[in-house]
Amino acid sequence: MRILVYGAGVVGTVFAAGLARAGHDVTVLARGARLQEIQKHGLLVEDVVTNVRSTAPARTIDRLGEEDAYDLALITVRNDQLPMVIPVLAANTRIPTILFMLNNPSGSALWVDALGSNRALQGFPGVGGVLKDHVVRFIHIRQQPTTIGEPHGAHTARPKVLAKLMRTAGFPSRIDRDMDGWLMSHAFFVTSVCAAIYLAEGDCQRLSRDRTTVELMIDGVREGFRTVRALDHAVHPIPLRVLMTRLPRPAAVLYWRRFLSKKTAEFAFGQHARHAVGEMRALAGECRALVAKSGVDSPALRELYRAIDEYAALSQTHQA
Repeated sequence: MRILVYGAGVVGTVFAAGLARAGHDVTVLARGARLQEIQKHGLLVEDVVTNVRSTAPARTIDRLGEEDAYDLALITVRNDQLPMVIPVLAANTRIPTILFMLNNPSGSALWVDALGSNRALQGFPGVGGVLKDHVVRFIHIRQQPTTIGEPHGAHTARPKVLAKLMRTAGFPSRIDRDMDGWLMSHAFFVTSVCAAIYLAEGDCQRLSRDRTTVELMIDGVREGFRTVRALDHAVHPIPLRVLMTRLPRPAAVLYWRRFLSKKTAEFAFGQHARHAVGEMRALAGECRALVAKSGVDSPALRELYRAIDEYAALSQTHQA
């Protein structure tokens, strides 16, 4: 299969490498220094659990032409980059299936309107990691396999085909029939967790010892999930819903304090939180809009999102 991976950050690199190793003809769209790194070193990835490092070759391009033909495109850019990417994808009619693999709490209307529901699907990657010195160090998130679904829950064979494709490339995958609800739920979860990490000065170990902030984090997620339900979506995935809303609050606090004290939490959440401050601020803005639309009272989220704003402002000051 001819596959285009549009974006060469952590997610794009890991999926491009896995699909290339599985025998697919993979092209990566990248720009600037990242393009030069891939051309020089290939797709260099390291699984932090197994410590296995591998390199996969891939073709590279720095722009998508209107006549460039692929069987599948994986879109792995940030949500705030979509306004620039969507017109490029819309101008190309030679890619029949386009899978968006990114945070998107506001729903699929933007790209469905531009591309058509016959081309666009939604998904979210089951990996996390960091890119440093041309090496992507990543982890498979066992509790969150790669998830794929049709816009508006349509019933087609495409998600099954793509989920099988991902599994054969080494990515545990599942199908969800309400990806708008899934992505909305995930946005409230990840922004609450990252905000709590920021309140702990970016340190997961420190957060694990701070019961009050962990309680605030859980309260924020619960408010977010109430917002999802108020907007007529179910909270997905079910294990996260059970953990955050069905467990008694003290049990949930104990679980998260233990999890945050582990090495994998620092890698999966801590490093990502520190590297994705701008994205978290943008996501928090979208989540605020959803809360306002729902009318759900959200004092914990207000406090957590102030923390994101303050941490982002501080980060910009240090970079100046």
